[in-house]
Amino acid sequence: MLTYMLAQAATTGPVLPTSTADDVLSPYIYVFYAAFLVSFIFTPIMRQVALYYGIIDQPDSIRKLHTAPVAYLGGVAVFLGWLAGLAISQFSTVHREGTPLVHLLLPVPIVLAAFTIVILGLWDDVAKTRPWAKIGVQALAGVALLKGGIGTHTADLVLSPILARLTHYFGWNPAWYPTFALCSSCVLTVLIVVGCCNATNLMDGLDGLCGGVTAVIAAGFVFLAVNMATYGTAATMNSDGMRVVLGLALLGGTLGFVPYNFNPASIFLGDTGSMFIGFACATLIVMMAEQNPKWFLAAMVMFALPVLDTSLAFARRWVNRRPLFAADRHHFHHQMVARGFTVKQTVVISYLLAFCFAILGAAIVFIRTRYVVAVYLVVFGSIIVAAYKMGMVHETARIVSRHGIDENAMGARPAMAQPSEVLDVRENQDDQANRLILK
Repeated sequence: MLTYMLAQAATTGPVLPTSTADDVLSPYIYVFYAAFLVSFIFTPIMRQVALYYGIIDQPDSIRKLHTAPVAYLGGVAVFLGWLAGLAISQFSTVHREGTPLVHLLLPVPIVLAAFTIVILGLWDDVAKTRPWAKIGVQALAGVALLKGGIGTHTADLVLSPILARLTHYFGWNPAWYPTFALCSSCVLTVLIVVGCCNATNLMDGLDGLCGGVTAVIAAGFVFLAVNMATYGTAATMNSDGMRVVLGLALLGGTLGFVPYNFNPASIFLGDTGSMFIGFACATLIVMMAEQNPKWFLAAMVMFALPVLDTSLAFARRWVNRRPLFAADRHHFHHQMVARGFTVKQTVVISYLLAFCFAILGAAIVFIRTRYVVAVYLVVFGSIIVAAYKMGMVHETARIVSRHGIDENAMGARPAMAQPSEVLDVRENQDDQANRLILK
């Protein structure tokens, strides 16, 4: 059997593209226009709404580095832009002629799951939500994707080759394998959704950071989606086109918001926006994973900056026996600021790092996977060692209390974090009592 497969590969030759990048991208470019314009127009409108209803982020001189109250709800504008892009896609013809499909079929579960994440973020921005409650709702959004048939085969593409080897050498083909593959795929999909939502949420710590980094990641995803669609067939045309549309909608929505969010920011994403763009990235990653493990690897490398920061945060808290969801000032961007870089310089450096990861992920399109994995191992191994040396894993915790801006104005000194220590931010008793009264 193995000899036959090798002979077939030798005779059939390499797989050639069935479309050009221009053929794929040109019908859907209007998705980007709509997403960008709606996000760009609605961002200042949502700022006025947030100011009117008092949905603002107060500085605390501990973790929040801005000096004046800043409006939330920027994430709503990004979501509206993303939604407008998806709506425009329903008026675009498909990228391949001669097929029964005229317009893309939009998976409704994606929109419903996105609504769930946005409602969760709005509630958290207004009234605050416990970490485990947020994770539960994020997992529910992942289940919504699965109910729509999205992500039900993410693990199967990895497990199938293993099963094929076991069957070939040992004749082992258990009857329970399909159920095991489905359950593994469901777990993996939910983990990707929850992980991406929290990764972008934790990264949203400086003006323009999360939105700009996500825009770079979205551009990388568009590149991957277009490349995948050039090799697609009539059977995969709808999923190929939807990956391109989702990437363009995310790219346009974030780019329309970033000019208002860049330092000094006039509006923040809030948890509404940071979790939503994490969900949008997770959806694309899951859809690529269902196509081929190679594209899943490429997408995860492009999303590496949020993943590395979050992984190091949880590793740091676990090593130092601190609560996993405790707030601190020891993320990558905080480290850079503590070492003398300005907020703008730190954000630009993060953009450059995200761009490097995007290029690294795109390399898998041109180089054989086995060679690219070797490069990935060296790069990420070096990053982990560098992070350890920078003190991003071991820390000296210092406990401080959160105070409002009025208290600081009356003479309270702001708590400053040294590069080798982390601030454990805790509510003072008055704040806790006030929160209970408000609830």
